[in-house]
Amino acid sequence: MRALEKLNDVNAMTKTWQDAFRLGAEAIGKTSRNEVFWHERLGIWGVFGKSVRETGSERNWNAFGQQPHDFRSNIIVEINQPRSGIDHSLQGVFARDEKGQNWLLHQGRMSIPGSRITESDFSAATGWTPTNVAFSDGSQRNYHKVANLSAHPAVVQENIAAFIAICANVRQKKLARDGLAVDASTLLNWERGLRPELTGSYEYSARNGGVARRVHGEIWKILTAELNDRDVPHTNGRVGQYGPDLVTEGYGQKVLFEIKSQCYAEDIFKAIGQLHIYEMLLKDNYRKVLVLPKGMGEALKGPVSNLNIKTVEFHKAGKEYVLDLKALTECLK
Repeated sequence: MRALEKLNDVNAMTKTWQDAFRLGAEAIGKTSRNEVFWHERLGIWGVFGKSVRETGSERNWNAFGQQPHDFRSNIIVEINQPRSGIDHSLQGVFARDEKGQNWLLHQGRMSIPGSRITESDFSAATGWTPTNVAFSDGSQRNYHKVANLSAHPAVVQENIAAFIAICANVRQKKLARDGLAVDASTLLNWERGLRPELTGSYEYSARNGGVARRVHGEIWKILTAELNDRDVPHTNGRVGQYGPDLVTEGYGQKVLFEIKSQCYAEDIFKAIGQLHIYEMLLKDNYRKVLVLPKGMGEALKGPVSNLNIKTVEFHKAGKEYVLDLKALTECLK
């Protein structure tokens, strides 16, 4: 591949990328005065902005995550490309392959609390073979493909969601005390298999998940705070693109938590599948816990219990949500 370095080419690719990502997304807030765009169906958000270097010059700043709140602290990966020319210090680049397809690529470098993920760390964790990108000055660098910007916007979004999920898994593998993480190639292949092939036209459904998203975020924060208060080590995000929402690590019985903001049958069926499949992918035995609003139908309580899934209910008291802490304690024993 050859890097796209001219200002006009970079601007065109930047617009293509941003337009594709924003299509069908919901603006859910701001960070650093930039709008954050959320895809409910993919469980990802992205923000496109600028940051100022110590020299006073501007650079692109594009951040992505999975948790739709506390955006700065929940960034999984930044994909920052040069505004023009060559800048190997930035993780991102636009490049064109021999077929004339335009790509967004990333070096694999990420920052995590107290450490860094290097290019070699990323390759070792994922097993991916990087793509060589040539520059006009004769230099060459290795990058990993993120998204085919010549494809349909829905494909671009799927590509980015898959890359975010892989980056989240690599981060967890680096941070985990006992190696908690799904094999990245297995995870990506499995999640890709969930998506139907795109044929014909593609419709974006109306955005109607705002309230559910806010409830989910509130419960996630309450549960995280409670685990912190109890000194229970846990991951700070999903294992993959589809869940689970929290995983304890290095603390007695390992626990998978899946949060649902509603307790309709379809929500519970989905949670059951998520918990069982991710336990299988993690290749370990976990206590599976469904966190959901009080009021699950009696007809579902028996089957859920028989599947060895514990429940922790929450309810609203005034303006606040309250977890059943007694049930949580039982789940952590």
